[in-house]
Amino acid sequence: MVKSITFCKELGFDNKSILKNPILLRANPNTLDQYYTVMKEGGFNNITAEVLAKFRTLCRKEIITLKKAHLIDPQTDVAESFISHLNPRPENFYVRTEGDSESWSSVHLQVLTEYLKWRLQATDADVAKLIKIHPGICRKSFRYLCENIATAQDLGFTPEKMLKYGYILHNYPKYTKTVLAKYPEIAGASMRKAMRMYPKLVNVSPSNIEKIYNILKKHNISDEAIQKRMNVFHMSPQTVELRLEELKRVEDLKVLFHNPNILKLVVHHNRAKSRLSYLKQLQLKCAGVSVLGNDDSKFNMHVKEGRDSNTSSDTFAFLKGIFNEDTDRFETNFKKHPYYLQVSLVSMEETYNYLISENYSSAAILNVIYILLYPKEKIQNNFKQVDLFETRSNKVLTQTNRLNLVLYFIEKEHHFTGDGIWTKSESLEEGS
Repeated sequence: MVKSITFCKELGFDNKSILKNPILLRANPNTLDQYYTVMKEGGFNNITAEVLAKFRTLCRKEIITLKKAHLIDPQTDVAESFISHLNPRPENFYVRTEGDSESWSSVHLQVLTEYLKWRLQATDADVAKLIKIHPGICRKSFRYLCENIATAQDLGFTPEKMLKYGYILHNYPKYTKTVLAKYPEIAGASMRKAMRMYPKLVNVSPSNIEKIYNILKKHNISDEAIQKRMNVFHMSPQTVELRLEELKRVEDLKVLFHNPNILKLVVHHNRAKSRLSYLKQLQLKCAGVSVLGNDDSKFNMHVKEGRDSNTSSDTFAFLKGIFNEDTDRFETNFKKHPYYLQVSLVSMEETYNYLISENYSSAAILNVIYILLYPKEKIQNNFKQVDLFETRSNKVLTQTNRLNLVLYFIEKEHHFTGDGIWTKSESLEEGS
């Protein structure tokens, strides 16, 4: 509302006239700007607060009626007035109309149609389809339309893409120009390239870009993750905040925050939640970003095959995150365990947090990284044997040695096959 009032005052409207036309307070200032500009282009003079507030009604009236009401000068050719604001304008560009007996909006539409046919090599059917999907373009300022086309061309959009993604033409040009000037790069990614990949970004306000980036950094989302999902910026800041908060409340999703593809689960949040719920119904415990964020065909194949395993990329993204170490430090060693992909990330994190709470250093855990594959309860139970061994041998074991000894005692029961990772219930399921 404050921005709308500010805009109205910039047009010279006083407080009294603004308050007499409350629709101006409810309207988006960008919309008011578009309406005011296109009215000027179409011959309206002395646009008062009352006239601007009645834009939707007045634009449907016959031009002769508007002239009689002294809103448009009698000698004004509305079609020519619109055409004078086209840039570039084809030579001898002429639009045949019925003159002042036509409605103002009808003349606008005819000029718009003919111009788009020329500028974008479009057919009548192309323009009709565009208007059906994006009816707001029928009220578009021609100056702003031409600016949008020029910016889109500069970004590398073809006429076909402009027609396909009509919001490129319908957007508020000041936003696009300001974003490109203020944020040529964000999170290390080129905004121009991002706009080409995700055309909806041309519609995003500079303030929303800043708000969303700050929200992402507040939640410790890395620039690498942001670069992979720049379409997160065409969501509302409130939605991004709410979805990140919800991810943190769900154990199976919170554990994925280290993943560079985590924003897949923000952009496709409802789909990810639905898939997670379905996997739980099937009693499949491993649910990484690769599963929750995949396309439907890959997800359906995963379920059909009954795979209860992580992908290498999800597993090592998780480990890289908790240890804050490059995967070269542990990947080869970790892959030697026969079941390194079969343990849920939630279980691994639970074991890691338990060991940290028992004052084991992250470095010691990394030295015995297999330990993360084993259930916390088994580790707790076998620490008793380690304590007994330490007492009997009269030796003080290092943290690394203690963890190695825990693994030894667990796996000894399973003949060192790696089966020690399973809980009792999981072992029964495996054998059934």
